[in-house]
Amino acid sequence: MENEMTTEPGDRASQFDVAIVGCGPVGALLANLLKQYGHKVAVLEREPDIFYAPRGMAFDDESTRIMQSAGILDRLKAEGHIYQADSELIDRSGKRLGGFDRRSVGEDLLSGLHGHRHLTLFHQPSLEATLREEFATGENAATAYFNHEVTGITDQGDRVELNCKDRATDEEHSLIAKYVVGCDGARSTVRKTMNVPRIDLKYTEKYLVVDAIVDDPVYFRTMIPQGGYILLDGKEAGVLCKGLHGHVRFDFLQHSETIGQELKTDEDYQKAARDLIRSRGFDPENFRVIRSVSYTFHAGMPSKWRVGRLMVAGDAAHLTPPWSGQGLNMGVRDAANLSFKLNLALRGKSSDRILDTYDEERRPQSLETIQAAVDMGIRMQNTSPLQIGLRNLAYALSRKSKFVNRLLFKNWIRKPSYKSGLLGLQHRLSGGPMFQPWVETAEGKRVRMDDLIGLNFALISTDSPTGPEVRQFVSELGGVVLKLDCDFFDPSETVCKWYDEHRINAVLLRPDRVIYDAGRDGQALCRSLLAELRK
Repeated sequence: MENEMTTEPGDRASQFDVAIVGCGPVGALLANLLKQYGHKVAVLEREPDIFYAPRGMAFDDESTRIMQSAGILDRLKAEGHIYQADSELIDRSGKRLGGFDRRSVGEDLLSGLHGHRHLTLFHQPSLEATLREEFATGENAATAYFNHEVTGITDQGDRVELNCKDRATDEEHSLIAKYVVGCDGARSTVRKTMNVPRIDLKYTEKYLVVDAIVDDPVYFRTMIPQGGYILLDGKEAGVLCKGLHGHVRFDFLQHSETIGQELKTDEDYQKAARDLIRSRGFDPENFRVIRSVSYTFHAGMPSKWRVGRLMVAGDAAHLTPPWSGQGLNMGVRDAANLSFKLNLALRGKSSDRILDTYDEERRPQSLETIQAAVDMGIRMQNTSPLQIGLRNLAYALSRKSKFVNRLLFKNWIRKPSYKSGLLGLQHRLSGGPMFQPWVETAEGKRVRMDDLIGLNFALISTDSPTGPEVRQFVSELGGVVLKLDCDFFDPSETVCKWYDEHRINAVLLRPDRVIYDAGRDGQALCRSLLAELRK
């Protein structure tokens, strides 16, 4: 597939709206979104093929929603590359301390805000293959250069020149792009070119990462529990996760008692993997280890995510320990946020000052998310008898009380809202995500709200907002205006109750489903957005 998608440039530099360096899930998703906005995109990837083993495994509900908006979700479901799962917390003996499932939390909270389960597991190689096929086919297909290494990046003020080399032939050539986004991981070339200081959150921990395949489908289905399991123990902390297509992941502290020996050779790593699998109650003979490596997790990010025409996203923009499962999810949110702002700048709907709000919004939120993951990891590795006793008491209460477990779950999934950026900030809802209800179309079809909106701004109102600003919102921005009980119906009255609770008649959504602002007057919301974009 990769060879078919690779385009060999000619002598003259090829010109693009956006060049994306790195074609992992974040870079490939960004390419899909920009393609759908109608822009000419180049994707440069150093490796010739997709990495054979999954690295990311879990979407949260917001990332699943973004995949829905990108038009990817239905295909992933149809081809069996994702499944909805629950998570459990266990101690060293395997005893259940707590967990979050339909019975203990309630479906309203488990699939509440974004319209999808909080934990959806996926198979990363299949996800990447799907994303690459989607951006490389159809109208306005992106141009992909696989097995190409970026050797130089020069921001020339009005454009960026990228020098790259075909690693198979050593042929060198250049590309020109209006903007460059580095989705090229922890050792990002784009980030190094930006040359900005790093914010270090003082977390460094070495883990043994084991990926194994269970070839026996009966054993995989009946002996490996569904979902994700987090081991809370000062000496054995780690994560066990059942993926898809026979894949199982073990992420455990390398200094644990199980993995105590020095690991130097392939035989050492294979033995450590077998010992780890055995320590979790499984027979290693049923597992084919495809990867056993040491990985050092760090926590931090560059102090700026945009310098001139260069930007970073995904692991190039933030590094986090695995405890909250937010590494890739932060990158998915980066792509959703940055794509619609690049679209505004490239189409002249706003000056490129709009791109500063990408850093202004995403960096503080990601910093808070990473700090929460660091704090969670510290708590999970706690060896204090008092702290462990208090933690176990809280989870014991959660097992007996659905109310307590719902409180724990709300704290577990909490994400900070945006405090500044492309926001109206006149209503307390501004900067937070809009929930996604099931609604009915005028034809009586039951759909999720986002399916009526597409990758557009949307004004959703209980009345019929009119006026020149509403007309400009539609004609200039391609905004969608939806009136309750006219353009869609709310049989469960979920939308009506939410509007009444917040004392509003209208809400204006951004393409990333963040609430620009809310209030009584839809025309005023459009006026505010248009004025903000003209700054």
